[in-house]
Amino acid sequence: MTAALIITPESIVRRLKSRAETGFYDGLVNADPKRDYFNRCMFGWRKTPDYGIRLIYTRDIGYHTGGWFKNPDYERCYHLSLSFWCPGYLVPDEPLPQDHAAALEWCSLFFGDDRRMLWVEPPYSDAGRKADVYHYRLFCDPAWRALMPRGEVYTRDFTEKGWKSFSELHAEDDLKDAEFSMGDPS
Repeated sequence: MTAALIITPESIVRRLKSRAETGFYDGLVNADPKRDYFNRCMFGWRKTPDYGIRLIYTRDIGYHTGGWFKNPDYERCYHLSLSFWCPGYLVPDEPLPQDHAAALEWCSLFFGDDRRMLWVEPPYSDAGRKADVYHYRLFCDPAWRALMPRGEVYTRDFTEKGWKSFSELHAEDDLKDAEFSMGDPS
C-alpha cells in the first residue's frame, strides 16, 4: 500500500527550488528548452475548494547583459511570482486579489532571512494586473549568493563601456515574447 501524497507549502518550495536549479530563465520563451524550463518552474495548488495559489520560481539571468538594466549588480536573481485564484468548476478560474499575508509566508519559505533583500514589484502587464501577480526577486552574485545591489537599476555608475540596451541588442529581431519582468505568468 502506498502512502497518500500530502502537498504542503514546504514540499512545494522544495520541488520548485529543485526545478529552478535545472536551468535559467532569460525572459524569452520562444525556444522549446526555455519554455520547458519555465513550465517546470510553475505550480498551481488548490489549497481549499475556493482558494488556489499559482507560483513560478526561476533562476533569472541576463537582466544586465541582456540589456534590461544598466547596473551590473542586477544581472541575476531568484524570482518568485505569486498570484491567487478561486478555482472554477463550471466556469473558468477567477483571479483573487493579492494575499499579502500569504505572500509574506511564501517569501519566508523560499528566501528565509534573505527576504529582507527582496525587490518586490506589483503587476506590470495587462494580464499580470488582471491576475494581480506580484514578483519577488532576490538578486545574487555570480555564485548565486544573495546580495543587495548597489544603487538603482538604471544607474550607469557601475556600467561597463560599450553596454547596450535590449532594444539595441535586438533591433533586428522579432521578439514577441520579451516578457522578462513583465508580470505575466499565464
